[in-house]
Amino acid sequence: MAKGDRNSGWTGFFRAFTVLCAIILLLAQRYLDLTAPGAGARQVLSVCEGLTLWTVPALFLLWGMFSLEEGKPQVSASLLGLALPALGTLVFWGVVYAIASQLLEGGALTWSGVWDALASAVRGDTYHHLRILYPLIGLYLVHPVVHRFVSSASRGELRYFLGLCFLFAYALPLLPGIFGRFSFAASLLMQLDVHLVLGWVGCYVGGWYLRHFEISRIAEYLLYILGVLGLVLSVANPYSALSFRQDTSLPAALTAAALCALFRYVLGVSEERSRRRAVSQIGDCAFGVYLIHPLWLLVLQRLGVSPLSLSPALSIPLFAVVLFVLSLPFAWLISLIPGIGTKLV
Repeated sequence: MAKGDRNSGWTGFFRAFTVLCAIILLLAQRYLDLTAPGAGARQVLSVCEGLTLWTVPALFLLWGMFSLEEGKPQVSASLLGLALPALGTLVFWGVVYAIASQLLEGGALTWSGVWDALASAVRGDTYHHLRILYPLIGLYLVHPVVHRFVSSASRGELRYFLGLCFLFAYALPLLPGIFGRFSFAASLLMQLDVHLVLGWVGCYVGGWYLRHFEISRIAEYLLYILGVLGLVLSVANPYSALSFRQDTSLPAALTAAALCALFRYVLGVSEERSRRRAVSQIGDCAFGVYLIHPLWLLVLQRLGVSPLSLSPALSIPLFAVVLFVLSLPFAWLISLIPGIGTKLV
């Protein structure tokens, strides 16, 4: 348990909620292109997308808070215990979805088709929801270095590092859109050529920080205010000159961090042991639900069932809950496979 982390059930609760909202995001993005521009359904889907963009940085917060808190810094342990299983998960589910899509479309299963699916997964030509595993594998490759840093760094040094991530990965890229293409800050960013604090490493370390340390009440409230502001900006007009409709944007990261704090300090789990155990088990299987749910979506589409047949404002959240519930027992069963189960989900 992390320092001051008395609410031990909040991580499973947060992980399950994040995956549920990530399913809503994927559904909204999937059906946006199938609706006519200007239609009411498209506007609803756009709002659903904006409200759930935070789930992508939240997943990296969660991966960081567990891998850096409980993992080992040795290179061999990181490669064999983190990076290699993540690659195996990517390849396995890439092949599964390629085969499932072919079979549900009436095609035949052949060895050449399986090999093509395997090669496509390795190249990155795979199902949309699996692409998040590529940057995760990249983080796992540098995990030994990051782990050594967070385990020995002072709180001030961690704040300095997270501040650099905030500045270079989120704040400075916004300046060209605000002040013009050739702003001084944008030019300086290009010339400094700093890559260590770019990408998802800020979320990876930030998740560990939010779990490992307690933040002050003032910082907590400030984070909530920034999170609400981030949510508003994420939902704002995606066609404006300065659009935040990206999961790598600053508003999405702020909302993810705010919700992480909200679940830790406010939305706790009952002290009753069986309830905490149930929430923890659901949280443990949540990413498996994320990996499995498109299979059910393929089956429902084969049966002619689509969220667009109802009002998206009701059908998208309803479909997300149904897909989550249908996928959960299968994620749990796969996790019970000796040796490899927990690596696949």
